[in-house]
Amino acid sequence: MHDRLKKNKITIISEIHPQHHGSMDELKRMVLQSKIGGADYVKVQLYSSKKLFNNNDRKYVELTKEELKEIANYSRKIGIETIASVFDEERIKWCEDLKFKLYKIASLTIKNKQLCKKIISTNKPVIASLGMYNFRKKGTPFKSKNVSYLYCISKYPTNLSEVKMPDFKKSFFTGYSDHTVGIGTCLHAVSRGAKIIEKHFTLNKAINCETEKAHVCSMNFEDLKALRENADILSILNS
Repeated sequence: MHDRLKKNKITIISEIHPQHHGSMDELKRMVLQSKIGGADYVKVQLYSSKKLFNNNDRKYVELTKEELKEIANYSRKIGIETIASVFDEERIKWCEDLKFKLYKIASLTIKNKQLCKKIISTNKPVIASLGMYNFRKKGTPFKSKNVSYLYCISKYPTNLSEVKMPDFKKSFFTGYSDHTVGIGTCLHAVSRGAKIIEKHFTLNKAINCETEKAHVCSMNFEDLKALRENADILSILNS
């Protein structure tokens, strides 16, 4: 049973940024709870608020290179890897210096060909969300074989009626990046063959903040534990 569970284990990515309000202590608590809850990776977002959003509204949640190093080292110390959605080339260099093993291309940057090419050229595994890309008309955006794709709706929160979950066994999608409330849609994705689940993580779902819209559709520690247990059971039943 143990070998079969390991073979069919679903990869869960706990997105801990930007739901930390700019607090490194909060970020570390989220890393620790993600590890204990069963996540395989924790994910941060690396950007300049001024460059990406043309304002400084999100500057308070930006991570410096030293803060990224602190989080990456802390994560490795407790046995979980940090990965990143990277929004400019300078921050790719940060990740390379810290020997990151996996990159994420966010829906927002999928059309930034130069940046995506730079990320893919690291020759590390890459996952890409297609929430802002017309895949039904255009197919996959990259030819590289080291890119895996996540089905995604880029809306916080996503209404259940908006989700048109693919059959992952017949689709080019490998997994699902979720912005619905709760974990039900994630489990539905696993039941349809998804091998990767990405979802925001929070310590407090009740927070209402314009620059941290993901709280309401985030999972907490109990949600993550339930997702880990039930996703692996569903994966075994699918095999």
